[in-house]
Amino acid sequence: MRLRPATAADAEAATALIIAVDIDQLGEADYSHEVLLDEWGEVDFELAKDAVALEDAEGTLIAYAHFRGGDLLAVVDPTREGEGAGTALLEWAERRGREKGLKQLRQAVGNRGASSFALLQAAGWAYVRSFWRMERDSRAGDEEPPGLRAVTAADAPALWVIHEAAFSRVGGYRPMAEDAWIQREFSSHNFDAALGRVAERDGAPVGFALARRWEQDTVYVPLLAVHPDHAGGGLGGALLTGVFAAVARAGLRQVQLNVAADNPNAVRLYERVGMSQRWRADEYQKPLPD
Repeated sequence: MRLRPATAADAEAATALIIAVDIDQLGEADYSHEVLLDEWGEVDFELAKDAVALEDAEGTLIAYAHFRGGDLLAVVDPTREGEGAGTALLEWAERRGREKGLKQLRQAVGNRGASSFALLQAAGWAYVRSFWRMERDSRAGDEEPPGLRAVTAADAPALWVIHEAAFSRVGGYRPMAEDAWIQREFSSHNFDAALGRVAERDGAPVGFALARRWEQDTVYVPLLAVHPDHAGGGLGGALLTGVFAAVARAGLRQVQLNVAADNPNAVRLYERVGMSQRWRADEYQKPLPD
């Protein structure tokens, strides 16, 4: 086997590997070629340093890994497990993580990925939390609450401030520079400002829900946040209801989002508005001592 820096020519094969692992561990694809290119295009990503490809003796790509922000995405062809590819990726990730100044590594694994769980645990990784993918079909009767509007590009700096204030109180929080956050959230290939929602008080944003339009008439909400100074007043539910209404008006089929299972307030909120669990992924972490 040969571990080497990834190149632009690896994009399609790497995407195919990630999708194969998604199907094996989650039961469905949760990735695309366009998402890979979005992640490769982030401001803090260097393809030659932050992504690796592992080939077998015939030159076939059998494993791939890259960093997305502080998180690791590492996959091995499900038909080639047990050959040492996963161990090679994890050893590379530790080296590169230290070079990047990370204090810990994070990797998510679909709940069917028993062999991946075993590999991570043997390498000193520990289970931290689970994330649920939740879903709700749009309904003809969905109505938008008053006081909301669509997201605009000009909102980005104010929404970053709200995001940092809201999520700095949540387990697993990692601060992100404003420019990196704005690029990730507002420049993704499927970002849809018209379906996202902003709540204002006295003319200033105090909460938001972003939206990405996926295939099969599905809309994904990557972030929903309310500034702590305005929490507890039902804004989170109103924002999500506003997204449901916008999705229904657009004739789209479904809304999905992720939620940390150890955030009971968020879980209750999403269940209250009619969302249910689709699948689960588990987060593992490993500290990187100096």
